[in-house]
Amino acid sequence: MTNLIELLEMKVVEQHDGYIKMTMPVTDKVKQPFGYLHGGATMALGETACSMGSAHLVDTTKEIPVGLEMNVNHIKSAKDGNVFAEASIIHQGRTTHIWEIRIIDEQENLISIMRGTLLIKQIT
Repeated sequence: MTNLIELLEMKVVEQHDGYIKMTMPVTDKVKQPFGYLHGGATMALGETACSMGSAHLVDTTKEIPVGLEMNVNHIKSAKDGNVFAEASIIHQGRTTHIWEIRIIDEQENLISIMRGTLLIKQIT
């Protein structure tokens, strides 16, 4: 079974506590019908980055991060190359984490700016 990360070819480039950088190639599978990067694919990259960043901060045998709210403003788009999500935690609470995610292209142009709120859910 293929998950979304594998399907969209997302990869972690760098990660440490409170920060993660991921990449995704701009291929036909992430473009809208007019040939530009789809906003939903951009959001998927951003949400994946902050979810993986939070998973790095918690004991995933006891709790898991799940998306609670994602807010995005699309500034620009891309037609090829790679895009990168750079996510930095801005609030690390007991039950919620809030991340700022910048989606940039290879020339470091801002594609989208996001804020992701994650619920830290206890697993039983």
